[in-house]
Amino acid sequence: MSAVSPDGAGGAFPGRSGPAMLLARQISGSVILCFVIMHLTNHSLLIASIPLAEDARQWLAMPWRTLPGTVLFYGSCLIHAGLSLWTLYSRRTLQMPLGELILLILGLLIPYLLIDHAMAMRLQEPLRGLEPSYRMVLTAQWHDNPIMSIQQSVALVIVWVHGCYGLGRVLATNPGFRRIRTGIVAAAVLLPVLALIGYGVAGVETVDRIAREEMSMHPPLPPLPEAYLGSNRIAMISTGLRTGWILLIAMVLILRQLRAFLGRSGQIEISYLGGEQARANPGMSILEASWANGIAHYSVCGGNGRCSTCRVRIMASDEPLPLPSPLEAATLARIQAGPDVRLACQLRPRAAVTVARLVEPPRTHAAEGQAMPPREHEIAVLFCDLRSFTTLSERHLPYDVVFLLNLYFDIVGNAVAANGGRVDKFIGDGAMAVFGIDTDLNVASQSALRSAAQIRRNVGALNEELIRNMGVRIDVGIGIHAGSAIIGSMGFSGNLSETAIGDTVNVASRLEGVSKDLHAPIVASQEVMQAQDRPWADLAGQMVQVRGRESGLIVYPLQDAESARFL
Repeated sequence: MSAVSPDGAGGAFPGRSGPAMLLARQISGSVILCFVIMHLTNHSLLIASIPLAEDARQWLAMPWRTLPGTVLFYGSCLIHAGLSLWTLYSRRTLQMPLGELILLILGLLIPYLLIDHAMAMRLQEPLRGLEPSYRMVLTAQWHDNPIMSIQQSVALVIVWVHGCYGLGRVLATNPGFRRIRTGIVAAAVLLPVLALIGYGVAGVETVDRIAREEMSMHPPLPPLPEAYLGSNRIAMISTGLRTGWILLIAMVLILRQLRAFLGRSGQIEISYLGGEQARANPGMSILEASWANGIAHYSVCGGNGRCSTCRVRIMASDEPLPLPSPLEAATLARIQAGPDVRLACQLRPRAAVTVARLVEPPRTHAAEGQAMPPREHEIAVLFCDLRSFTTLSERHLPYDVVFLLNLYFDIVGNAVAANGGRVDKFIGDGAMAVFGIDTDLNVASQSALRSAAQIRRNVGALNEELIRNMGVRIDVGIGIHAGSAIIGSMGFSGNLSETAIGDTVNVASRLEGVSKDLHAPIVASQEVMQAQDRPWADLAGQMVQVRGRESGLIVYPLQDAESARFL
């Protein structure tokens, strides 16, 4: 989908949640996730035995059964659910990236799926004088009402995916998280799997036990108190809450439509230099208004304030415009924008305004709507360059130079491909490779170091043959850096290719030059070394000044013997 699509398919319209709402969402979500982790840990113990899980439950559930714990947990649930409804209401359009749409749908679905279980567990004691136990729960869910066992398993997966996805978005830019992300991801996959296995094993064991007791000639066991949801009062409360939640969602959707209807009477007129006009409801950003009115307005980041491609120049305004938010102000300061320039995705005018779009989409991107929109991703970048190539070219025949270059490119390409990377481009006698497009930064950094070591080893083997047959040898320098970059299709019509740009790419290119100054065949930044999980603490780093950066950069010069450990 193209980022210039007037229907908004290329980006999201974030709800106008301030810092306080964002903090409330993060804190309440963290509390709920902590509860879920303890709950799943308890379920995992069912693999060993039901009595063991029951004993552990007394400790794992204790914090949440106290008055402060109960208030904290259920208060967090109410806040989180309320914020989901607010997100649904505050969005000016429901067109959004697939990931955000899934997160919103799951957030609205979770309360409906868990109301039965939550009410039964919390109301057994006050309404019926019962202390819920694993035996009671498993009997009710696996024997009395097997459909509920499926519902709870689905709810478990949904809650966990929603929580992990939300937490991942919060921690994605945290450098400390990057170093331990692989372990956390492994634990995030393992815990729900163990919980589901334990729940299934205990459920089957419970059904078998009840079947044996029913078939035995001994007097049957005294019946359990009324079925898990047998109490009419509990069932009525659960049904009422589920119905109420559905009605709340329906009410929010109705209010959205009512807001849009009432907004038409107070619509704002947005005029564009060139003659186009758009009508905007109060609260809409200029970018939202453009897309809602079918006016192509470029935005690489999809309207999230992460780029400046949607920027406009204010030509006239009937009233003073709202001041830029901190996010918008930071972006405008970075591009050194004038006082009359604003971000269309962030500016929400309160009166008629005339603007001029300052960035026109490349004709290629406008015409080829299927091109992949740019996206931000953490990658490792490797630059490799031949040493003394000018001297080599002067001393040898052109066809011999082409032959040598192809041998060198073959070594680089094979090493990169063998380690899951991709050669982005060949530039003269240099090559740029990227790692991590489809993996995390840990794997990407390790793969880049392994590729560099393999290139150096294979160039050494090639030199033995070149010296023997042609009386010449080649040498290469390599620079590696890791961090965020923009990945996207670039070029012109018929010649689009996916590439990476950004400070990470620039620094990697500079480090290749630094390798020559430090007389080291490979130079890797501290970011690369910290992201990968091979031992490196014994290596000596040093601070260098990299052209184009105000602050210094800690790098690790690697000799061939040192780099061999990464193979």
